Amino acid sequence: MCVLSIGTFDGIHLGHRKLLATVRALASEQALRSVIVSYTDHPAFVLRKHPEPKMLCPSLIKQQELLRLGIDDVALLDFTGDLASMSAMDFLRDILIARWHPRYIVVGYDSHFGKGREGNKEFLEIHAEAFGYQVVYVEPLMEEGHPISSSRIRKHLQQGDLDSANRLLGRPYRLLGTVVQGLARGRAFGFPTANLALSNPHQLIPRDGIYLSRVHLEDAVLFGLTNIGSSPTVKHTGIIEIETFVIDYDGDLYDSKMQVELLKYLREEKMFANTDELIMAMNQDLSLARQLIRQDAL
Repeated sequence: MCVLSIGTFDGIHLGHRKLLATVRALASEQALRSVIVSYTDHPAFVLRKHPEPKMLCPSLIKQQELLRLGIDDVALLDFTGDLASMSAMDFLRDILIARWHPRYIVVGYDSHFGKGREGNKEFLEIHAEAFGYQVVYVEPLMEEGHPISSSRIRKHLQQGDLDSANRLLGRPYRLLGTVVQGLARGRAFGFPTANLALSNPHQLIPRDGIYLSRVHLEDAVLFGLTNIGSSPTVKHTGIIEIETFVIDYDGDLYDSKMQVELLKYLREEKMFANTDELIMAMNQDLSLARQLIRQDAL
C-alpha cells in the first residue's frame, strides 16, 4: 500500500512541490510509503514527429530532486510507443494497481495518463471503489492569476529571464552532461573552459549569454562562468555550445560528469572586434562574478 501520484513532473517546480508536499504529508499521516511514477523522457518525444517542448529535467535530475524532497520511491518508466497506446484502464489496472497497490492517488489540475489523456481526475474517481483507492485533488499553485507551469518556465529561460525561471522552479536551473573535448581556444586566453555535452539532447538550452554558475563535479562544488552560444569572436561554426570556466580550478575535466546550475544572467553574448576585447570582457565578467560571490547575492 502507498500514496501515489503520476505525471511528467518536468522541472519539479513550485506547483509540483505543492502536490508532492500533499503526497508526503498523507503518506506520513497514514504510515504509508510515498511513490511518484514518472517517465525517463518527455512523452512529446514519442508522440510528436517534431517534438516540443524541450525538457527541463533529465531523468537523473528529476530522480535526485524527488528523493531530495522526501519521496520514498521514484519509478521512472520508459515512455514507449506501446505505453503511449495503452488505454487508461489498462494502465491503471496493469501498472499502477498491479505494481503499487495505492490506497490514495494524488492528482493535480492537469494530471492524466493513458491513450488520449483519458486517465484524469474524473476517470480515477469513477474507478476508485472498484480498485480500492481514494482520489485526493490538489489545487494548482497560482502566480499572477495563472498556474505555475513548466511551459511558463521554458518561456522565461528562452527569453533570458533566469531570475523568474529560477523563482518558479524553486531552485537554479541545472544542465547535466559530460565534459568533452573542444577547440581549447579558451586556454590560450587564460580562461580554459569545460565543454558540456548534455546527457539528454532533449534538454532545453536557455538563451545565449554569459551566466554566473555553480558547478557540481564528482568531488567538488565550485563557482563558474558559463557561456551559452556560438562564441562568434573565435569560432565560426554557428553551433550552440555550453562552455564553463570553473573559477579557481586547475585540473583536467575531460570525460567528467558535470552539473551546471545557472545562478544569474550576466550579459548577452557579443561579437568582439578582436581577441583583446574578448579577453577584457571576460576579465570584467570574472570581476563581477567574484563580487557577486563575495556579496553572497545568489
